[in-house]
Amino acid sequence: MAVSASTSPGRFAPLAVLVVTLTVFAGVVAYVTWDLRAGLREQILRREADALMQVASVQLSTETETLADLGLKDAPGELLNAVLRASTKIQGVFAVRVFDSKREFNGALPLPWSEEPPPLAMWQRLESGRPITHLWSRLEARRDLPGLAMPANGSPLSLPVVSTWVPLRTAAGAPLAGVAQFWIDGQALALEFQALDRKLLPQAATAFLAGATLISLLLGWAYRRLAETNRQLSARTDDLLRANRELALAAKASALGTVTAHLMHELKNPVVGLEEFVVTQSELGTKGENDGEFAAAFELTKRLRTMINDVVSVMRDEETGTDFELTCEEIAELAMEKIKPAAAARAVTLERQITSTTSLSARRATLGGLVLRNLLQNAVEASSAGTTVRVEAEAHESGISFRVRDHGGGLPAAVRERLFQPCASTKRGGSGLGLALSQQLARQAGGRIELEHSDEHGTCFRLVLPREGER
Repeated sequence: MAVSASTSPGRFAPLAVLVVTLTVFAGVVAYVTWDLRAGLREQILRREADALMQVASVQLSTETETLADLGLKDAPGELLNAVLRASTKIQGVFAVRVFDSKREFNGALPLPWSEEPPPLAMWQRLESGRPITHLWSRLEARRDLPGLAMPANGSPLSLPVVSTWVPLRTAAGAPLAGVAQFWIDGQALALEFQALDRKLLPQAATAFLAGATLISLLLGWAYRRLAETNRQLSARTDDLLRANRELALAAKASALGTVTAHLMHELKNPVVGLEEFVVTQSELGTKGENDGEFAAAFELTKRLRTMINDVVSVMRDEETGTDFELTCEEIAELAMEKIKPAAAARAVTLERQITSTTSLSARRATLGGLVLRNLLQNAVEASSAGTTVRVEAEAHESGISFRVRDHGGGLPAAVRERLFQPCASTKRGGSGLGLALSQQLARQAGGRIELEHSDEHGTCFRLVLPREGER
């Protein structure tokens, strides 16, 4: 089953490519945006952790100096005390937990609190001087955690919470004195993250829309260029196929011309003799039932002789270069004179309307006359009794146009598809070469034959011949 152009899969290929490309681009934009979001969040958390570590280290250094001034090297609860003092300088801290340099629990507020030290991998990272922080989007807060606004009914409060582990040192480059974990109200940080997301989302959408527009324009331009290239290739392919057909037809016509020249010379004398024989028999015979047969035979031999003379005349003009001119009216009149017997036999009326007085050289006039005669012959044969075949001629900027109109039933679809190509004839005794050879003759004269229309109301062929000096 044939697939119509409207349902051809190739029609939707550009749209499919565009959708796939935009989908991939959207994925890339989403990935980059998500990665940027994660990086910015990490920077914000690192900023908070670094600030907290600096405050805790300064407080621990102050505590150490105070003990030194008192003559004490250390005191019980020194780390916890320093961390608690540091927590008072940071807004939102509601719990702390401290471990000494040996990973032993040193104290926590509020109590009770887990005494489980951080995992070894986390401890090693803290020993290297890097704080660790994490935002918990939701963590159920207890009523005994200070610094939090609790509901009046005493129910648990679900809030975002920041958990930060920081290393404790008395000075830069000093040995690790311990680590502290701070639990901080994360509402402010969560709001900052939300604000960051609100900025990133429009930026990502803008980037996607701008990129999608550019991609659409580029793909559209590329597909238009591809379609144009494909159209040019198709046109060139059609031109090559047409040229091959014309070359084949030209070769066939050339071979046919050689054979025709030989046949014309060979047939001329026998046809003349046949015509004289028919005339003689007609004159010697008695009037009777054979009169119609002799008349038909006489007309046939006369037509054969005329055709042979025309062909021989064209070949002679080609060889000798005879120079004379014929007007459009003379060309049409000569062609119609040759067709009048056939038109009369079919009761078809011949008319002409000539509005041009332009003249053509001998060669173009003779070739144009042969083409016009063949078109008239076809029109008469396609017409029914009582109808009219009309010849028109007019001048225009590019040359002269002859039109042959009939009121027949129109050309069959199979003939229209291979109009000027050799094909099997639908007429009895036809060769299927008439229009093809007529087109070749028209091109020899520098012109062409066109089918203007053909339907149930009739057919109109147009013979276009250029002005002298133009091809």
